[in-house]
Amino acid sequence: MTAVVSALRDVGVSVRDSHPASAHLLYSLALALAALGVGVATYLTVVHYAHQPIACNGIGDCEYVNSSEYAKVAGVPVALMGVVSYAALAALIATAWLRDSVTMLIVAWMLALASFAFSMYLTWIELEVLEAICIYCVVSAITMTALFATLTAIAWTKRDQLLE
Repeated sequence: MTAVVSALRDVGVSVRDSHPASAHLLYSLALALAALGVGVATYLTVVHYAHQPIACNGIGDCEYVNSSEYAKVAGVPVALMGVVSYAALAALIATAWLRDSVTMLIVAWMLALASFAFSMYLTWIELEVLEAICIYCVVSAITMTALFATLTAIAWTKRDQLLE
């Protein structure tokens, strides 16, 4: 990370590097999880708009889940909402990390909490209402759960700053 911080400082970006090594690891993990989430949600969004079948390889019933009435909110595909959420989280996490911004960390944590809750609701819909799963949805739910847990761990390491 010091190379990134140094490069950003070379081009005039103000970056504070006061994180312990464990925080760097957690921020790196959070960004990797957000990138994974963007990838999964982007794939589902592309196949939705391209009207292509989802490559599920016989694991679950992705087509049924992603064509159900629960796959859209107010006409917007849930997958597209996932792309926006994961991308916003990546931007917030990067900003919180590079600027050592507790405010951005709180905003990222709140968005992750809301996204996690929505993801759990959708998982419940899959299991209890549709009685079918989409493997990509499961991967996204696990990713969001891990991302929320990681941001909670980062917030815990910053608890003294959060309470100021």
